Amino acid sequence: MLPNYYPLPVVEAPLPLRPRGLWKGRETHKRRSDSDHNHRPTKRQRSEDTSDEDQENYYIVELTPEPTPEMESEEEFVPEKVEDWEDLKSSFARAVEQYENDNFSESVQLLRGVLRLCHRFLLLYQDPSVLYTQPQPKLPEPISFSSLAPRPRKKCKCREPTTAFHAILGTTLFLFANIIAQDPSVALSGEPTNSVTYWLAALDVFEMGENLPSRTSGRGCEAPEDWRMNVVWGRVLLCIADAALTQQRNNSSPVVEPKWLSPSASVFAAIQMRRPPASRRISLASAVPHELLLLAMDHFTRGIFLMPHTVTPTPINSSSPQFSRAAELFTIALEFLGVAERLPAASERMRWAAWADNVLGQIPAQGQTAVIGRIRGRCWLVYGTAHVEDIEETGESRDWDDIFDSEDAEDARDGLQRAIGFFERAAAEEGGSNDDELQAFLAESLLTLANLTKEEIKREELYQRAQSLGCVSLDEMES
Repeated sequence: MLPNYYPLPVVEAPLPLRPRGLWKGRETHKRRSDSDHNHRPTKRQRSEDTSDEDQENYYIVELTPEPTPEMESEEEFVPEKVEDWEDLKSSFARAVEQYENDNFSESVQLLRGVLRLCHRFLLLYQDPSVLYTQPQPKLPEPISFSSLAPRPRKKCKCREPTTAFHAILGTTLFLFANIIAQDPSVALSGEPTNSVTYWLAALDVFEMGENLPSRTSGRGCEAPEDWRMNVVWGRVLLCIADAALTQQRNNSSPVVEPKWLSPSASVFAAIQMRRPPASRRISLASAVPHELLLLAMDHFTRGIFLMPHTVTPTPINSSSPQFSRAAELFTIALEFLGVAERLPAASERMRWAAWADNVLGQIPAQGQTAVIGRIRGRCWLVYGTAHVEDIEETGESRDWDDIFDSEDAEDARDGLQRAIGFFERAAAEEGGSNDDELQAFLAESLLTLANLTKEEIKREELYQRAQSLGCVSLDEMES
């Protein structure tokens, strides 16, 4: 605010010359360039003819308020736009419900509609969170001196996570990609027929949400992370790692991403337009499965840490499905194990199989069903067989007696014994049903443990137990 100026009193005597001040010499001095303007006027050089009375005092008052998130935002909050956001959430909820009910023909239509709505929002808004976050009123901030101490961030009272839009868009791309992977014929003209294109676009969307100005500027409220987005982020990374393993085994050519003329032509082009320029994009050609699993583990860990421990009723209009912590942990471990057992390196299979079992171990005891016991048995079967693979490679150059007594052999036997225990408990809980898959897993565990057992009597007992299951013959044991 400018200071008030009052008119000078009228005097009859001639006015003295205008005192030398801030605007002196306006006509005699050349205008300085903008680059030289640093808010510090140049003083006259002192000389013998300069007295203290001639010293000039300059006072410059700057009223520069600190930027706020509202000032940085390019869009204004419009209450009417909230209806569009509610429509998007309800459409997404219906699509997820149909997907979980395995009604793919209906869910693909609903997911396609969600993508169209998200595409429109990406074209209209730099930050779509303005649709569901109410900005604070723009009040003038008081003048304050700069302080080295950071300002405390206010407590978050937002009804939706800041990344809610990006979680919906990324999850929609993930689900649509899963349907395309099973049946590419459902794609319409102009839609990619390769699921990898959708998964890579989902990663870009999650990166966009992670790098929103409201999350990186350090101002505004301290909004918590969205645990669901972290879980889906990790699942997308697992899908890309699995696709990379398939491409490496088949020696197939890398996927060529389609091109679009403008952002308005496709949601994928709009995502590329909004993608953070500094982000390091993952490509299938350069993807290393083990490194992708490291990234997936990081996002899964964050999601599990933020995941609720109690079952809370889901609101009717919520865009999130019914929550079950045990079901979420089971899905994470099952998909992680599916990729881990395909890794070429035995050490990598051991590491990630043990990590998957650790996730299943977080399920409470009352939730440890036969299905979970079967998966935990698979984890330790992968762990034990991978250990045996390393032992067999070293056994060609070393004495087998020394190998049987080594720590690696003991660790492998411990893992196989755990696998046998889980498989036997799962079979007992299922009422002794003749499950061919479960019997095959148990027989493989017994046979592998027998080959790694030094005592002949124990080894023969394990062979007999494996043969009694009817999955292996004596010829296979002797070979």
